[in-house]
Amino acid sequence: MDEGFTVDGISELAGIVFDSGRARIIFEADVFWARASIGEEALQTWLDTYQIGRNYQRRGIVELEFL
Repeated sequence: MDEGFTVDGISELAGIVFDSGRARIIFEADVFWARASIGEEALQTWLDTYQIGRNYQRRGIVELEFL
């Protein structure tokens, strides 16, 4: 997300994505989000880490864009 992003200005439905507990229950998925300021290197580390499942196989990652 952009550096100035806050969850205060989004709808309640969209807010579910930014609440990891609720997202896990409703979407049956782990949701992680980050600000753009973490940098490309840290983002790539996240992607490399979270793309590997418990069975050590790659799994998909979905990028959401809010319009």
